[in-house]
Amino acid sequence: MITLKKGQYLSNVLSEIPTDCILSKRVPGCGATTLELKTNRNSIIIVPNVPVIQSKEKKEPYPKGVYEDVTVSEVVTYLKENIRYKIMTTPESFGKIKVACEKCNINIYSEFFLLMDECHQLVKDVDYRNFIVLPMADFFKFKNKAMVSATPLGFSDPRLKKFETLEVRADYDYQQEITVINAYNTTKAIGEYLESHQNGTVCFFVNSITQIYSIMKHFKLLEDSTVYCAPKSVTKLKEGYDFTNAYKEWSAETMKRYNFFTGRFFSAFDLELDYKPDLLMITDPYISPYTMLDVDTDCIQICGRFRKGINSATHIYRVNPEICAKSKEQKLQEIHDLEVGYRTLQRYYNNADSKNDRMAFGQVIDIHPFRKYLYSDLTKNWFRIDCDVNEVLVIGRYKSEQTMEDWYNKCHYFTPTFETCNSNENDEKMETIMSARTTRDKRKKMVEILSQFEQPLSENAFDFINKIRKIDPFIVEAFEVLGKERVEELNYNQKQINEELILRQRKGNRAIRLIKNSFKVGNTYTNDYIKDELTRIFDMLEIHPERTVKGSMIKDYFQAEVWRNENCRGYRLIMAVV
Repeated sequence: MITLKKGQYLSNVLSEIPTDCILSKRVPGCGATTLELKTNRNSIIIVPNVPVIQSKEKKEPYPKGVYEDVTVSEVVTYLKENIRYKIMTTPESFGKIKVACEKCNINIYSEFFLLMDECHQLVKDVDYRNFIVLPMADFFKFKNKAMVSATPLGFSDPRLKKFETLEVRADYDYQQEITVINAYNTTKAIGEYLESHQNGTVCFFVNSITQIYSIMKHFKLLEDSTVYCAPKSVTKLKEGYDFTNAYKEWSAETMKRYNFFTGRFFSAFDLELDYKPDLLMITDPYISPYTMLDVDTDCIQICGRFRKGINSATHIYRVNPEICAKSKEQKLQEIHDLEVGYRTLQRYYNNADSKNDRMAFGQVIDIHPFRKYLYSDLTKNWFRIDCDVNEVLVIGRYKSEQTMEDWYNKCHYFTPTFETCNSNENDEKMETIMSARTTRDKRKKMVEILSQFEQPLSENAFDFINKIRKIDPFIVEAFEVLGKERVEELNYNQKQINEELILRQRKGNRAIRLIKNSFKVGNTYTNDYIKDELTRIFDMLEIHPERTVKGSMIKDYFQAEVWRNENCRGYRLIMAVV
């Protein structure tokens, strides 16, 4: 065991990280990665995410980052131009380093010390990043190697049983005070949090782009917010939501009043600021299971990102009493039973009497649930097993307020204060609506809830209806005019509902409104479609135009330009003229 005094780093007490060890850091940010970068030996450091590498590349000794678009040729050039090698890579890009070493006739297994940093991510991320454990096939081939994490989870891989666990403790109080809020309505709890944090910078940690955008839009934070997330999510925000302040890399210059971080930035990444922000973590299993934070890993790592400290830490969470909680033993038994079934099928396959029987058993084996616990070479993927065990334990703790409080009380890192965000009947209804994944599902829940109110409406009911009218005035009007059964018959199709709403209204020019409902500015339509759709609308209203209906008639309603391709012609609508 190693003990650090206040202000000390690992480099003050260790000359180097020993081989064949799992370095267990109870205190995040004590300098394990920096120690290896400065140790006088060739090193390959594998880290979970790109932002970690990018933050270290900007500091001495300026390691070579290998990730995403970095090519094998670039790695070869680095190896040829340097004497001492310090390389940082993601698990998915580790193969580029192997190829580069082969091209340079370097024995990677004897020339490099391999460090798996934040090794708990091997367990946590393997469920959706299958390639994160690829380097483990090579890890045990290295003569010198080690694993490091501030929050190491247990590993079931028997090859790691021989490793020494070196625990790093502190002789000072490093515990982080945190306010833990149980909220049935997370939207309400977030609103109360923002109301009490009107000054300074707030950093949100939410592992759901959909929920992040919903928060920004609901509380009108779009102009004052920045989102840091994976490249695909950046594209989704910019193209899907027209939100431009989204980045795959963090920098202090792009920070705003409200800053949102997804799981890509939860661990091993240094947020170096000149001030101390307020930190808010959000979990809502009804919106997304990926928002369920592991107190022993995610929450510790998140609080450890801020090297100069934070002003406050808060975790708003919602429980789901319907969760089927399982123990570690129950999950391991479940996996064992799957393995027994799988091995039995294998025996039938190996001893099949005919080619057809063998083929049939082979097809069943290929889709057997136990296959996910095997690598492509059919050896056991211990990290996938650990991942599933850890996942059921985390999920089970979000079953009740008591299990969450017990979890926080047992965690060495936090000094928690527990609160409850009280809710009323309308809050619960609103939370049900806001938990919907799609607009259609949200509207279905709105109509279902609206249909449950008894007549005459109470003041409480009026208040709730006015709230959801602000969220989606279209579906409230559709319910009030058409009723629940008719909206359901129309299958929540906005175009069809809109048509019926227009037909039931007596005021205004219904033909123009129906045409605007069918044709949208900016879109392109063929002459055949224009003719057929206008004819359908005129027949619906029993209108008999004086001239023949054809594509050019759309110019009576829109400013349009001629459009054509090889097979057909039509018009692109520029703006409405009536």
